[in-house]
Amino acid sequence: MNKTKEQDFLIQNVISQIVTFIAEDRSITSDQALKIFFSTDISKKIEDIETEYYLESPSYIYEILKQELKDIE
Repeated sequence: MNKTKEQDFLIQNVISQIVTFIAEDRSITSDQALKIFFSTDISKKIEDIETEYYLESPSYIYEILKQELKDIE
């Protein structure tokens, strides 16, 4: 299934907000936060339109991501 422009916009918006959360919480640069984000399973789920994670609030997804990071760090 191909992403629509709207889905792509929503996905990019969620990713942007989550990366900002990571950068602010860890006092790191956006580039460092992007590397952390894209090393997670959550990043793959957000980009997979079938999971519909991109429809969830960024703060909700970030809470899930924090748990994932805690488990792998």
